[in-house]
Amino acid sequence: MFRKSIVPLATALGSLVLIIGGFPRGYSQGQAPIAEVPFEFVRNQIIVQVKMAGKGPFNMLFDTDTDPSAIDLTTARELGLKLGSKGYQGTGGGTETNLVYPTNIPGLELGSVTAKEVYAAAINLTKLSGKLGRPIHGVLGYSFLKNRIFQIDYAALKIRFYAESPYPGIQNSPNTANRTVVPFRYENDVLIEAVFVNGQKVRATLDTGGSNTFDLTPEGTTMLGLEAAARNAKVEIAAGYNGEFESRKGTLKSVRIGSMSVDSPPVSFWSAGTGHDKTKYQLSVGNGFFKNYLVTFDFRSKLVVFEKVQ
Repeated sequence: MFRKSIVPLATALGSLVLIIGGFPRGYSQGQAPIAEVPFEFVRNQIIVQVKMAGKGPFNMLFDTDTDPSAIDLTTARELGLKLGSKGYQGTGGGTETNLVYPTNIPGLELGSVTAKEVYAAAINLTKLSGKLGRPIHGVLGYSFLKNRIFQIDYAALKIRFYAESPYPGIQNSPNTANRTVVPFRYENDVLIEAVFVNGQKVRATLDTGGSNTFDLTPEGTTMLGLEAAARNAKVEIAAGYNGEFESRKGTLKSVRIGSMSVDSPPVSFWSAGTGHDKTKYQLSVGNGFFKNYLVTFDFRSKLVVFEKVQ
């Protein structure tokens, strides 16, 4: 079943105050990448160009929190892909009905990184394209990213793929002020446990398809006793797979992930009934946070490495 926690496309929510040091890019990395591809960073969204079924290029979002991958319904039909006969309501942000149809992309090329028979969900992505001001033909999600090791260099606008971890043995090293290693488990979302919001422990998802810095689910807002803050926050319009929805823009006291600390970061409060009521997490961490780091996802070892870049 197609699942996506959210693809919020609100405007970037400002800079962060980070209480950590910095160091040059590439510190302590032991492996050379096997591939490097460029990306555009539009409204805090990662957009890459791919070929599908030998045709293209097509614009796709790069999203660790989409499962499986997605292809725009019109694009799937133009490529002649075989679609499932029955549509299903996909999960995700929004209050509209947007049916998804199971399909397979026979060949997918991201630079020199290739995959055959990529399971995907065909879905109407027109509204997401409208929010970004350019056509979005699909989303590279878990069915493409699983078992891969990749590094997102926001400063250089590059994604690097590795055959082996560029940080051999990193799981046995202590976190420092400059580098944090976070283990995760995958349950349709990249879930981490070592997160504290306003001093209280929560579960979070790491979502490279999220444009905000932090988002709180309805459960997270209640858990942290922030209902009044959410009610009084400024309304903003976001968009997910199921259309537009209202959320509210506010500020948290602090967020800590491992050795990384952020004071007074922006947050979006997701309202009840907008597609976020049954998540396995209370906080979503998006590109507004990631863009300050060199971020490496190791889906084999289930580790994420954050390095602060000067």
